Amino acid sequence: MNYVKKAACFALAALMLTGCFGCSSGADTDGPDLDPETMVKAMMEMDTTLPEMVTRSSTEAEAKDNFFYLSDLDYGKVDAYFYAYADAGTAEEIAVVKLKNKSDAAAMMESFHKHVESRQGTFEEYDPEQVPLTEGAVITSEGQYVVLIVSKKSGLAQNEFKKFFQPG
Repeated sequence: MNYVKKAACFALAALMLTGCFGCSSGADTDGPDLDPETMVKAMMEMDTTLPEMVTRSSTEAEAKDNFFYLSDLDYGKVDAYFYAYADAGTAEEIAVVKLKNKSDAAAMMESFHKHVESRQGTFEEYDPEQVPLTEGAVITSEGQYVVLIVSKKSGLAQNEFKKFFQPG
């Protein structure tokens, strides 16, 4: 009888441990699991004024180096990203960063603000006509997703971003 009790205790303990590990991934995430590429492409479709865009993403071999152009956030905090910018060197750009932990969203937003300020300085020097676009930049977040939108129709792109998080 003692053997049966020990076996039952071990089985119960194993079940409890399995349950504990299954409950939390250690990341502070909630909401849907979305693909940044799908999100950026949907936002780009909403803004028909965008010029030809070049894209970069976390799936590329140079992902970390390409991300550094966009943000100074520790790349270890990034789960995935997709970034599109104007091929002609104008100010238009759209980026979605999926963070591993939503508590890093404020730091990612601050990093995007620094990126935009840097771009404004560059455009003030070399192409002042682009400055109004950078001044109208939209930087927002939803859970672990942070978006940067610099375009003539940033409101349409932002609404498309929000749609990804609406129920239904």
